[in-house]
Amino acid sequence: MTRLEKAVFDEGTLPRDLASLTRRLLEVSREIERLESENGGANAPTATEVEDEPFDLSKI
Repeated sequence: MTRLEKAVFDEGTLPRDLASLTRRLLEVSREIERLESENGGANAPTATEVEDEPFDLSKI
């Protein structure tokens, strides 16, 4: 999960890769939450939703 987070938040990540990496990070976070809740991890951290920033074509 740490590698996914690093790639998602790295400014060098290509825009074409960002959507799939973000989707995969969310899937992994949800799976970890599910597994922790099954194992009694009541204090387990939860994934949070974040707002998208406005798209600026000039930054590409």
